[in-house]
Amino acid sequence: MIKKVNLEFNYSKAKFKRCIKSSVDKECLSRYIKKICGKRRVFISYNFVSSSEQIKMNIDFKEHNYNTDILTFNLSNDDCELTGDVYISLKQIEKNSKEYKVNINEEINRVLIHGFLHILGYNDGSVIEKKIMRREENKYLNYLSKKCSTWNNSVYHY
Repeated sequence: MIKKVNLEFNYSKAKFKRCIKSSVDKECLSRYIKKICGKRRVFISYNFVSSSEQIKMNIDFKEHNYNTDILTFNLSNDDCELTGDVYISLKQIEKNSKEYKVNINEEINRVLIHGFLHILGYNDGSVIEKKIMRREENKYLNYLSKKCSTWNNSVYHY
């Protein structure tokens, strides 16, 4: 079976597309996902939405009345395919990058792989699960720094 990775990027605002285009190496992300997903096909829709859209979805689906950096919906229905929708608030990522004192591009890439890891079956509800999730995120960030093009360090505001 040939592994296939389809990553779709959707933007609710044009400025989100400009930011992601300069921050994310889609080919590198695709290669990494292909490397770790086994023989499964992968279909992920990454959706970059406004804070208000993210808050509404967080209320509707999680019953939380606040913004969050990422909401992941695993739509997989068998072991041969990984399918999911990932919703990302760049405004919240910007806040997180300041709070954690990391480059915004690093935080964007961390969140992208975080969403994939949820679809792959990782959770982050407990302290142990969070440590495991962070370790896997760091593996991707290390892969990026060694195998992929240098990130553009531009700073964007949402």
